Amino acid sequence: MSTVLALATVPVLMAAGLLALMKVPTHLQLTVTDTALIIEPQGLDRWWTRRERIEVPLTTVSSIRIVPRSETPALGGRHGGLHLDGIITAGVFGGTFWDVRRGDQLLMIRCHPGSEFTTLVLQFANPFATLTRTRTVVAHKGSRSTSV
Repeated sequence: MSTVLALATVPVLMAAGLLALMKVPTHLQLTVTDTALIIEPQGLDRWWTRRERIEVPLTTVSSIRIVPRSETPALGGRHGGLHLDGIITAGVFGGTFWDVRRGDQLLMIRCHPGSEFTTLVLQFANPFATLTRTRTVVAHKGSRSTSV
């Protein structure tokens, strides 16, 4: 009986561990160059989003702003990623790239029609600072690159 109990607890412990890991904040690197926004998921975010790098040409960016979760696009068809309602949305869903945990203030990047993604929804520890730095570089399309 104790072997059965021990075997039954293994999946429960694994699920609890996975949920605990999902509470860890997103780990993204956003770099802005003269020509592109480069988003690089780090650590487990690479696994959950199934992406190592996304390059968005600046010419395809139509807007960058902070929005509450309630203003983000609805999840469309699944192309690859992980979604557990209210816990994590990571990957590509209906043309939108997501890397979000439980945050409410999210950085939303809209792209022009015909781009690889229609929208990117990203969570950062300080989304307002990320927005300010990103908009500044995008507006100037400076000759240097900066990471945020």
